[in-house]
Order: sequence, then structure tokens, then C-alpha cells
Amino acid sequence: MRIKGIDELDNRIVELLLEDGRMSYSAIGERVGLSRTAVKTRITALEQSGVIKGYRAVVDPQIASELMTFVVNVETKAETFEECRRILANAEQTVTVVQTTGNCRLLAICVAPDVGTMRDFLNLVYTVVPGIVSISANSVLDVVKGSILSEK
Repeated sequence: MRIKGIDELDNRIVELLLEDGRMSYSAIGERVGLSRTAVKTRITALEQSGVIKGYRAVVDPQIASELMTFVVNVETKAETFEECRRILANAEQTVTVVQTTGNCRLLAICVAPDVGTMRDFLNLVYTVVPGIVSISANSVLDVVKGSILSEK
């Protein structure tokens, strides 16, 4: 991944942190040819500029078996899109919401303790959000790459 607006060294530092967010400044410095202090200064600047938003442990949701993950696709009428976006973003079950291409479409990655709770959430969204054109949900069977658990 290349991030526009930062130099090659900062891009390399970001790549290393994406591989291992716990990598020491010294280890990063060895890999990119900088001193520990120079790496710390660059990482601090990346954090302050918002390029690096934080560090977290990534837990496999398949191991956290008390949670089931599901993806919700919603299309709304234009006049109710913002309200739908707000409701999905504020829902306890929602981990991530993205706006996708198409007419007023949102995709939400959600977690729930069981199918019944997932069904209740979907029914609530369908009855509370006005102007839904279509809604569908799919259970996540496996996370092939990345993480879907909340950063909270």
C-alpha cells in the first residue's frame, strides 16, 4: 500500500507497522536505515497527522465463538439516506459502516451473540429506518484477510 502525501521512508514505516504494530523503533530503524530516534520522530508525526490512527490487538472472530458476524446491505431512498447512515453507525451491533457505489447504498459489518439477536436487529432496522428500498444480510463464515472486530 502506498499513501500519497508521505515520503518513501514513511510509507515503508507504515508497511512495517501494518505487518507488526508492536515492532520496536530500533527494529524498524534497522529495516529502513534510520536511527531509533529518527523512527520515533517520524511515527509521532504520522500519528499526529492522522495517517496512523492507533494500534490494537486483532482477535479472530471465529475464536470468539460467542459472537456471530454478519454483513448488512441496505439501499434507501435519497431523502432518508442520512438517517439510515446515522442509525446504522450508532447501532450497538455495528462495527463498520461504509457507503458504496450505487443509489444510496450502505454496507454494515455487524456482530451479534446469536441468530435471534441478528434477526431482531434486522427487523428493528427495517421498521425504524424509513425509505428502505432493499435490505439483505449474510452471515460471515470466515475472515480470509483483515479484521472485522471493533476498535473500541
